[in-house]
Amino acid sequence: MTRIRNVIFDLDGTLIDSSDGVVAAFHHAFRTAGLPLPPPEAIKPFIGYPLEVAFAHFTDCPPDILRTYFRQAGSDTIVAATAPLPGAREALEEIRARSFRTAIATTKITPNIEGILDKLGWRHLFDTYAGGNEVSRVKPDPEQFRLVLNRLGATLENSIVIGDTINDVLAAKAIPMPVIVVASPFEPREKVISSRPDFFVESILDVPGLLDEINARVEEDR
Repeated sequence: MTRIRNVIFDLDGTLIDSSDGVVAAFHHAFRTAGLPLPPPEAIKPFIGYPLEVAFAHFTDCPPDILRTYFRQAGSDTIVAATAPLPGAREALEEIRARSFRTAIATTKITPNIEGILDKLGWRHLFDTYAGGNEVSRVKPDPEQFRLVLNRLGATLENSIVIGDTINDVLAAKAIPMPVIVVASPFEPREKVISSRPDFFVESILDVPGLLDEINARVEEDR
């Protein structure tokens, strides 16, 4: 491993909370399809997972139909409901101040990524991003991470993933890249720790210092 230069972030549960908007879009999809509405507390643990996985937990209705309905509402509800998680902006600014390049890899579609970045005033905090609509398979498949690495002109040796779910860990390990997991409001910590991330932190604010420590260890090992 060489010095880390590139940091690839997940969005939901790592940097933002858009759960109310996701639930609203989920309910719109199920309501339009004539299905019973799952309670919000049952939906939220699936945030950041592929939609077909989430849908299949509640119904055998074809996922393509539900995905279409979900996106109809999600284009309005998800961006509107998005709020930064505590410390997210401060951590991003610290990481950028240390001259790391930063990117996003998320199951969210590109228009929603752009809407969220504009709403939060975060466009300048990222060099690039990749949405779930740009790949044939989303996390836990590593395709999205490969796309982001290509857009950054980065290598797996000088890059690291920061996420909050087991899918982030599995996709990072498939590359392979090191991965930092941040304690999440959605993913049970026992579940994600069982996937054996390289690092686990309680707060996104712990990440800038941890990146410095990782790079310091690399220098010591040379």
